[in-house]
Amino acid sequence: MVFGESPLKDVYRRVVWGPGRQLLEASPDTAELRLIRAAARGAALGLRGRRAQLVANLQRAFPDRGDLDQLAQEAFAAHFSNQYLSFTFGKCGADNWSKYLQFEGLEHLEAAHAGGQGVVLMHPHMGPAQLPLHVLGLLDWPMHQVGGGEVTLVDLSETGRWAAETRASLEQRMPVTLLDGKRFLRPVLRALKSGGVVMSACDATGGGTELGRRLARPVLGQPFPLPVGPIWMAYMSGAPLLTVHCTRRRAPGAMFTATIGPPVPLRRDAGRDAALEDGADHIAAYLDRVLRAHPGDWLFWDGFAPGGLLPVGT
Repeated sequence: MVFGESPLKDVYRRVVWGPGRQLLEASPDTAELRLIRAAARGAALGLRGRRAQLVANLQRAFPDRGDLDQLAQEAFAAHFSNQYLSFTFGKCGADNWSKYLQFEGLEHLEAAHAGGQGVVLMHPHMGPAQLPLHVLGLLDWPMHQVGGGEVTLVDLSETGRWAAETRASLEQRMPVTLLDGKRFLRPVLRALKSGGVVMSACDATGGGTELGRRLARPVLGQPFPLPVGPIWMAYMSGAPLLTVHCTRRRAPGAMFTATIGPPVPLRRDAGRDAALEDGADHIAAYLDRVLRAHPGDWLFWDGFAPGGLLPVGT
């Protein structure tokens, strides 16, 4: 979600990214994320206009569901847990990561990486999206992330820039290599050729302008411009392409589950354009399936409208 600039927001930033962060980082394991999600649900109740916007956008995807207000509140919780996940990077370590995350399908990644082969992991922005990245790095996987750099959708205030810089510095605590997707992608291909595991988004760019080539496909009944960067990386490097998404668990144990899927079939012998077109079909089918199964975990419902992620006129 993107919220506009205001003096009140700057006061909020100073509190949250200053003493609030320090208190949450000193709290017991996972307490910071539980408190953040509780605060998010409170914000959802107070920000009725924004919640109504999410409900309207959810209605486009799920016209027959009767729990859209609850899903909107869950989307707030997912957004907050992702926005402030950097508070967790100094707490979630090799000795306690299982309190935060459990894996399903890790064997798919192990098989794809056999012999040190590079792997592309494409992911939607769901839950705390960087948590699987961080934990895989803790487990000594050679992790890389392709991101959008420092481009934002709004002109930040001085306090906003301070908060963004604080977040960026906290993200440096992840045992991973962060790559700027706005720059040349040769470092990405080199990482894959040397056996790295590269994570890249397959739905949209968090907090920034869209990067790279996009192909329109129907997702949740709407035309959706999908980024084909992960397909391109896998095609150009010869690396296998896998999926991963992070969702909230309701059972005792870890707070979240990272589900890793089997290799996505690519038409590697049909030329690059045909491979990208075919890959976009696979991305659309994957997104449609996981967003229907876990709608409250997706971070971009505020953009699921004409003029946002959807073309004008839909």
